[in-house]
Amino acid sequence: MKPSLKVLLVSCATIGATSLTLAQSAQPPSNATPSLQYANQGWTDDDRQAFYTTSQGSHMIPYLWFKALRRLDVDEPFAGDQLVRYGYLPNDRSKLNPEGLPVGFAIDGDVSTGQLGMSCAACHTGQVEYQKDGVTQQLRIDGAPALTDFQAFLTDLTTVSKATLENADRFGKFAHAVLGNRYSATRAEALKTDFAAWLKQWTTFMDRSLPASSPWGPGRLDAFGMIFNRVAGKDLGIDANFQTADAPVSYPFLWNASRQDKTQWTGGVPNGLYINAIGRNAGEVFGVFADFSPKKRLLPPPIDYGRSSIKFTNLQQLEEKIRALRPPPWPFALDQTLVDKGRVIYAQQCGGCHDPKPLPEGTWLTQVQAVGTDPRTYDNAQRTSQTGILAGELSPNPPGSRLSNPAATDDVLATVVVGALFEDAFPPLPKLPNPNSGVWLAIRKDFSVVLPELQKVSLLGLLRDRAMLENVKTHLHDRLANIYKLPGDAHAYEARVLRGIWATAPYLHNGSVPNLWELLTSPAQRQPFFMVGSRTYDPKNVGFATDASPFKSGKLAVSGADVQPGNGNGGHEYGTALTDEEKWALIEYLKQL
Repeated sequence: MKPSLKVLLVSCATIGATSLTLAQSAQPPSNATPSLQYANQGWTDDDRQAFYTTSQGSHMIPYLWFKALRRLDVDEPFAGDQLVRYGYLPNDRSKLNPEGLPVGFAIDGDVSTGQLGMSCAACHTGQVEYQKDGVTQQLRIDGAPALTDFQAFLTDLTTVSKATLENADRFGKFAHAVLGNRYSATRAEALKTDFAAWLKQWTTFMDRSLPASSPWGPGRLDAFGMIFNRVAGKDLGIDANFQTADAPVSYPFLWNASRQDKTQWTGGVPNGLYINAIGRNAGEVFGVFADFSPKKRLLPPPIDYGRSSIKFTNLQQLEEKIRALRPPPWPFALDQTLVDKGRVIYAQQCGGCHDPKPLPEGTWLTQVQAVGTDPRTYDNAQRTSQTGILAGELSPNPPGSRLSNPAATDDVLATVVVGALFEDAFPPLPKLPNPNSGVWLAIRKDFSVVLPELQKVSLLGLLRDRAMLENVKTHLHDRLANIYKLPGDAHAYEARVLRGIWATAPYLHNGSVPNLWELLTSPAQRQPFFMVGSRTYDPKNVGFATDASPFKSGKLAVSGADVQPGNGNGGHEYGTALTDEEKWALIEYLKQL
């Protein structure tokens, strides 16, 4: 069982949308609310709520505007159901969540003037449902892939916003809701101008990015396609850099992500230290609607990378919580005899790629290799872009090089991310470094591993000692070198340690295999299509029910005449030659990892 079973996508990166019609309700009406429990993963309630509600600096839409939008199909607020119709998870009102926003949605700023955005929790919080004593139980799994229809949410938000601008009666109600007792005809007209400007840039980005003919569907998005479009297209203001984001991948799981020495499905991000983590997480926020507008400076450094809304300190705080997150334990009974048999088979079939292989700094070796799975994600990562005002800028790929024009888009993204990190740590004079900035917090956490002699040195002491300061800058340069560069062979994807793998279906990097039993089936015999989006858990085959979906875009064709590029379920044939008895033993062992 070699590579491609789940990875950390920086970021939650992330980003997406589709389904031109509103998604159906996620679950049929019930007279009783199912009991909600939380997997034992080492988090307190406070940890969990911080993960669910902390802003990363994502700016989708002014919050009061979002709150005032109303659905087209029923006369209710657009977010009145906490967006459960798109698969997002509800979260109770609290001090950290006074507006009762869904898991992973946050207001950057106060309610009256702040921006609504998303965080990694929206895409990396899962939930399973099962029957116990005739009662439906819900088990929340933090860090697990979300079964959300992100493209449907974004597409419907666009459609509702257009209708609000174009329909006078609808806009009038919208303006009264936004302005409240400050309403006047003059203010309403100014609001309309501002709303139209926001909608123009929003619609332009979505129209140029989202695949129309083959929506991502539940539980998937083309994160890097959207990040590339956001940075190289929108932020640099170069229309030619946009490409359709048509290589959707499954949301990776977060537990143990910090321990892999590489992350992303393509293994393109060096990982392990906190500076690596804040780099990959910054890349995610750039893609998930951060405001960013790089400008040329008259004095060195030549580019101002500090013009972004990213909350680096919050990213560091969230990463520290994620590092404490444990894999979820299997919640059902186990056949210990089968587990013991499966342990031997696992060592023979899977351990070479998926066992933890410790490295000196406490990370695990991540193998990145081609196993015959769908190539589109890898191929799309090879795109190039015009570099605009960044042409000739110093690049970390490799360190000391300069961006050509055009350049590999991953080099453009790397230049922006590293530039923003350095700007946060070493702002140009007359500003002084802030010891509580996110990047400095990450650097000082790393000292215990790579520069222990500096652990007790104050930031002021570092700034006064040129040699020590250069050591810190070298640390940043070395650890962020070649970020986003693909390390493996063509069409290679990473193989992660499989602890908690039971909670991460569907499988393969693009979510094209519904359960572990199918993964151990020859590709020629795997299902040509299945339904995605149900939270009803299948403990035998280890995945989710595939006979129905709460979403209109829930059918995923993965082989045959209807399959779209990027959705193929071929490859990863390890274990497919086992007998059925051996396969069930291996699956039983994988459940309890």
